[in-house]
Amino acid sequence: MQALPITWLDLAVIVSVLAMTTTVGLYFTRKGSKDMSTFFVSGRSLPWYIAGGSMIATSFAADTPLWVTNLVRQHGVHYIWQFWAPFLGSVMAAVYFGRKWRRMGFTTDIEFLECRYQGNFAKVLRGWSGGFGALVMCPLISGWVIKAMETISREALGLPEEYRFIVTVAVVLLAVMVCAFSGLFGVVYSDFLQLIFATVGTFMLAFLAVQAVGGLDALVLQLGNLPDWPGRELNILPSIGDGAHQMTFWNAIGFFGILWLGLSTSGGHQAQRLLASKDSRHASGAQFTHSIIYFAILAWPWILVALCSLILLPEISGADQASAYPRMLVLLMPDGLRGMLIAALLAAFISTISTLFNWGSSYLMNDVYRRFIQPNASERSYIVIARLLTIFIGIAGAAVSLVAENIQQLLTISYVIGAGTVVTTILRWAWWRLNRFGDFAALLAGWVLSLSILLFRVFDRPMAWLLDLPEGVAFSSDPGLLGARMLTMVIGVTLTAVVVSLLTPPEKAEVLDSFLRRARPFACGWRPIVKRMEAHEPYQEVENLPRTLISWAIGVVTVFSLLFGIGQLLIGIRWLGLLCFIIFAVGLTITLFRLQADYRREIEIYGKLP
Repeated sequence: MQALPITWLDLAVIVSVLAMTTTVGLYFTRKGSKDMSTFFVSGRSLPWYIAGGSMIATSFAADTPLWVTNLVRQHGVHYIWQFWAPFLGSVMAAVYFGRKWRRMGFTTDIEFLECRYQGNFAKVLRGWSGGFGALVMCPLISGWVIKAMETISREALGLPEEYRFIVTVAVVLLAVMVCAFSGLFGVVYSDFLQLIFATVGTFMLAFLAVQAVGGLDALVLQLGNLPDWPGRELNILPSIGDGAHQMTFWNAIGFFGILWLGLSTSGGHQAQRLLASKDSRHASGAQFTHSIIYFAILAWPWILVALCSLILLPEISGADQASAYPRMLVLLMPDGLRGMLIAALLAAFISTISTLFNWGSSYLMNDVYRRFIQPNASERSYIVIARLLTIFIGIAGAAVSLVAENIQQLLTISYVIGAGTVVTTILRWAWWRLNRFGDFAALLAGWVLSLSILLFRVFDRPMAWLLDLPEGVAFSSDPGLLGARMLTMVIGVTLTAVVVSLLTPPEKAEVLDSFLRRARPFACGWRPIVKRMEAHEPYQEVENLPRTLISWAIGVVTVFSLLFGIGQLLIGIRWLGLLCFIIFAVGLTITLFRLQADYRREIEIYGKLP
């Protein structure tokens, strides 16, 4: 099939859509610039569908369809469980941590550290964590999103090399303008509009792709006849083993044992949306909406386009597989609609990048500048500095994208760095004995380990002996050992935190009592403190551990049944898909009733939020 050229109608639609979303964002300039609360947490006024839609739009970055396309074309549908696995953590955030964040009422999740600990070490932890999140993790994530923008400008817009940089810079500037002027208000409401465009566009492309290959049944038949494609059996469940196109045992540990735990506490820009919600019920609703739509529904249009591209674009091979998605866009979409989907991908890019810029600047402003440099300045001066920091974060992200080789490289680096904090972050909530010394030691251990593994490759030789690796397989860089690198980080950092905490004095009683009253964590990890407190007042959990685990299990079954059911209806056994939909409906009803009951219990204990 001959690819269709980009027309003036397409360009007009692209400009119109981007202008519309930018105008919506800038509309909130005055409302979002009153003070720090409105600029970074929207005055805590977001309903669940706006907060949830913004979370979905942020996760649906321009790079996501390209990444999924690359995995499907190289390995098969079963290989994208590294995309799906985090839904386990997203459900836990919906039934537990999401509500906790909103009830705590911080401006950023980093403030939590000075609520949990005391003294100078707590201050250092907060300042360092804010700086690390803003100056390392935020540019790292921004870098791979901007990297995807380069692919879109090349394949979808057909721009020559000398113009790609200009277009990328122009779209980044739009994102900077929206979040610098209107803060989180502008970001979330433009996110919501961008999500509508992106969802409609991706579903339309999937429909046209399926029609182009003759329908779903014809697609399944043709894929089954591809002799060299490892995913021709169209298995949806993860395939774990030593095969070239299977998830390795180590990566299964990384994705199903570690990666989702990091998402379960819902920190970073996810916590920002939860903190901005109207109340804890809306926060839970936003997180559960994200779990269902992003993980169970949105991936399937991307998967269908990737599968159809194997039939329509068989000539694409090697490291260029991700380009199949924008090429399918140009190949199949008619005039005007083609421009709408290109604009949707650009809008998805803007929604993600503007969120990252606002999130990064919130850390630098709230947890570094206002906390340690100018604690008593006026709200107007804080807004000015926040806008300047937003621009700075944007420049840092662009710089990372220029030096990175590809999206997957940045993604795997972030997996390893992020894995070190997974257990420690949970222990802050779950174990009273973790103290500031242990947490600080864990922070240092994380840096030492990550640099030793990724940069200096200190572990290559001992791990080659310990794991009996074949000649030429490097522990520090082999894709099949990503989970082993993550596990090394988890073990090293967690042991450091626990040992140092046990060898040093616990936090003062008044600090632990204050945190216990405010956070209401599970009593099982705080028995000594709860026992001491109950000598004067009863301790009431909002939710206990068994109830939370049951709610989580029901939520996991709910999301998985929808995810698997859609897949069976599209490329599998239709009656099994319908059965999964029935399970989904029952699970959704039970989950919503349980979330509402937890909210009523919370109101009984705390009272309503102001």
